[in-house]
Amino acid sequence: MLGIVTWIHNPLFAQDTVTLDLSAPVDPAEIVLDEEKGFWTEAFSDAPLVFEHFTFSHSGSTEYGGYWSGFIVGSNGDTGDYGSLNIAAGDWVSNQWGNMAGGGIRTGSDGSPLKDEDGKTLTEKGIPYLLAYGDPTITLDREYEAVGVYLNSHPWPYYDNLYGGAYSRALNQEGDYFKVTITGLNVAGEETGTAVEYLLAEYRDGELLQSTAWEWVDLSPLGKVNSLKFTLTSTDVGDYGMNTAAYFCLDKLQVRTAGADGIIAPLPATVQIYPNPVADQLTVAGSAIRQISVVDLGGRLIYQLQANGQPQLTIPVSQWGKGVYIVRITDATGTVSRKIVRK
Repeated sequence: MLGIVTWIHNPLFAQDTVTLDLSAPVDPAEIVLDEEKGFWTEAFSDAPLVFEHFTFSHSGSTEYGGYWSGFIVGSNGDTGDYGSLNIAAGDWVSNQWGNMAGGGIRTGSDGSPLKDEDGKTLTEKGIPYLLAYGDPTITLDREYEAVGVYLNSHPWPYYDNLYGGAYSRALNQEGDYFKVTITGLNVAGEETGTAVEYLLAEYRDGELLQSTAWEWVDLSPLGKVNSLKFTLTSTDVGDYGMNTAAYFCLDKLQVRTAGADGIIAPLPATVQIYPNPVADQLTVAGSAIRQISVVDLGGRLIYQLQANGQPQLTIPVSQWGKGVYIVRITDATGTVSRKIVRK
């Protein structure tokens, strides 16, 4: 029982941003899905996968029963276990098209994800989402400010992490993890900002933690990017590399263009930054602040703080060089950015 469906305007999903729309492909002009399994029929080919503003790495072949890497589109939302040691027999290769959220993200009229009364993102079978395998990349049609993306666990590594699989062990030792690291690159292929890590699985305090929901991941520490590189790593490593099945799911990638004055997005009334210009200490006040990060105009991370919902925080800035910086604040209303001057 999901409870009451609510629609809340999200400032991240506004007209001044660019959001991945899987319902409007560019090349191919139409994404044809297998009617029975709910996956892109061109998965086992070298067909391109391009949506407006976003080009996704993809390659495939029908040899050896068919294989693919990079990104493909799925829609069946299958959460079944088809091959961990928890079941007698299975076939992941024929059933690799699901995600642990149970479907694609349901959205409101402005493209914002719909939430239930507990704040969980709502899903629905038949709504498309992206499946990723290996260490894929996304290339943009120009440089943008990175905003964020929804990530979700894939059933294959999810169940193998719980029970172990034919080629992998269960993640049941303190400190075990399975994670994706997202790196931003500029047009010259150089890394930008600070890489972002998201733990798909973590064994901590005697418990394996894995989310089955679509989780929003803040990509703002990457700064201005022309492409995104995704790298999967795990503590389950063998002679030939990582044993954990290298899958995850992705949707609603979002980027935006900074204005000439350096302001990335309007600052909600709930957030205040002062004084500006600043000499010694900067005060940030808002609604349940979760994270503050500061980058210079070159996209280099100068300062970052993980908060726990405090209404106000003070940042020491006396050691920063004089100049212009971008302060990014994530609070209960979303993520916003503002230009400040260190005098």
